[in-house]
Amino acid sequence: KEADSQKAFEELMATKMRELGTLQETLKQQALDHATKSMTLAESEELLDATKAQLDADEKFFDETKSACQVKAQEWNERSRLRTMELQGINTAVEILTGEDAQKIFQASTTTFVQLSAVTSRSSTKRRNSAYHKLASLARHYHNFAMVQLAAMLRSGGHFDKVI
Repeated sequence: KEADSQKAFEELMATKMRELGTLQETLKQQALDHATKSMTLAESEELLDATKAQLDADEKFFDETKSACQVKAQEWNERSRLRTMELQGINTAVEILTGEDAQKIFQASTTTFVQLSAVTSRSSTKRRNSAYHKLASLARHYHNFAMVQLAAMLRSGGHFDKVI
């Protein structure tokens, strides 16, 4: 009977040892799962914080862009309004200049504005000659061809000689 009790005890111990091994494996697996879940949670919280920060930055950018677009829209409306007014003014001027009354005035005009002569005072001629001599002297001193050209143009009377 003691042998039966010993055998039952050994079987019970063997069963309990198998259960202990199974429970230890389960404990290891649960600890690994817990560590994995903790790490995933930490990563998710970090990602959430980064996403919130990005959302805040995006909302700020959107608000700035929205206000800038409103300003640009107002500026565009003003430019468009001014351009429309300008075109209306040009059209009105063209209508006035091409109208029948204007044509009659242009055809009836017998005089045109042409410069026939020019009067210069002695003091302006003296100033021009003085400026010419100073420029010519500087041109010779510095050997500057551009100054020579400028002095010659001043001596000849300026750019209106081409028109006369």
